[in-house]
Amino acid sequence: MAKLFSIKQEYTDKIYSKEKTVELRRQNINTKKGERCLIYTTSPIKKITGYFIVKEKVRLPIKVLWETIKKIAGISKKKFLKYFDGCKMGTAIFFKQVKKLIYAIDLMELRKIKRGFMPPQSYYNLDSKICIFIETKNRGLFENSQESTLPNFV
Repeated sequence: MAKLFSIKQEYTDKIYSKEKTVELRRQNINTKKGERCLIYTTSPIKKITGYFIVKEKVRLPIKVLWETIKKIAGISKKKFLKYFDGCKMGTAIFFKQVKKLIYAIDLMELRKIKRGFMPPQSYYNLDSKICIFIETKNRGLFENSQESTLPNFV
């Protein structure tokens, strides 16, 4: 089973260009080293566009978190502080690897596979039916990669 993270296009562009190598969240995320997490790029794209593999997850006080991620987060301090306004702690998920799918899966396709599919506000665990569909559509179709198969999400 994989997690699906909703991320704004502004930040997914930075993830795929490697300007951003960490994902920030207000809540504590239950994820572990080596876990594969799919990226859903929000409106106007509305597609699963790629995935990342978790290198490490940390939960830190906001000031310490900023000092830890400021050079790799692809976000200004002003936006960072606005995002974490009212929080004492924040979560950073560091990427071990990021891959962009050549065949992105759009919202309409997802709804054909799973009736009533709604992208998460933050993240959630995907069911195996969607994971299998993504694997099937993207077998060996990675940008800038010699990989022959999508890592097993199921």
